[in-house]
Amino acid sequence: MKPNSITSRTHGKLAQSSILLPMLILMGAIASCGAVPTSKDMMNESLVAQQGMVPAAAPLPPSDAVANEVGRAQGMVGEVAQGSGEIPQAVPQLIKTASMTMEVEAIEEQIAAVNQIIKQKQGDLLQFEDNKPRAQNMRHVVSIQLRVPQQQLENTINAIAELGTVINRSITAEDVSAQLIDNDARLKNLRKQEEMVLKIMERSGSVGDVLNAARELGTIREQIERLDAVQANLRTQVAYSTLYLNLESPVSAAELPQKSVGKELQKTWGNATEALGDVTVGLLKITLYLLAFSPFILLVAGGAFLGYNRIKPSKPDESSINHHS
Repeated sequence: MKPNSITSRTHGKLAQSSILLPMLILMGAIASCGAVPTSKDMMNESLVAQQGMVPAAAPLPPSDAVANEVGRAQGMVGEVAQGSGEIPQAVPQLIKTASMTMEVEAIEEQIAAVNQIIKQKQGDLLQFEDNKPRAQNMRHVVSIQLRVPQQQLENTINAIAELGTVINRSITAEDVSAQLIDNDARLKNLRKQEEMVLKIMERSGSVGDVLNAARELGTIREQIERLDAVQANLRTQVAYSTLYLNLESPVSAAELPQKSVGKELQKTWGNATEALGDVTVGLLKITLYLLAFSPFILLVAGGAFLGYNRIKPSKPDESSINHHS
């Protein structure tokens, strides 16, 4: 190979390397500028950090401490789920009311049986009303209001249902859980107010301030007493359910009124006889009144007759007037 060709190739490679090197440096600078945040980007990141916002396109990764806490919490939830199988829930506070109407034989005996069942279920008799029939075709009805523990309500109904034939039966429930929770929160708040007013009264101050504090304390305690009474009543209604029971005796076919021709005629004859008696009594009363007032009637009649006779001759006779004419 000739020396001139070697020299020309060497100069060509040097020229290419001299061109590529500045280009590589320029590309690296551009890349480094893209990786390094600008002042504008830093300002945006600071604003995001101050406002508590994270861009949706680039969420911030959690730190190791946060990740550890999240993992620990998930582990605890997993252990609870494995141990209980479900998340515990609050028991609803229900006020249950039941009603039942039955047809029973020998109603007096069944009343005693109902009282025995109530004693066994640890219940109470609140009201008793016995409506005995006034006629043969009327039912003997007994109304009873009972109170039993809520856990024994269905057992009590089933036990009483065996005494006769159930005509209708119903159970209603009212959830008062929210009302109880709300009243408890109000009581807690009122008791805190009571403590604050007591602390104010303990401090030395004017008589007017003490009187105002005492007046406010009385109002707060009155509200506390009312809410305590409401809560006690609600919890009693939740613990004990009310049962309205109606016992009815059956009406047999023999007791139903039988209509016949003979009875209708007999009833009509009785009505006619009664009417005749009323007319007879009325005529007799009129006769007795006439007899009692007969002297006065005779005097009046006699006076009228004498007056008429005196007035009659004083009038001129028509025949004599015609004769003179």
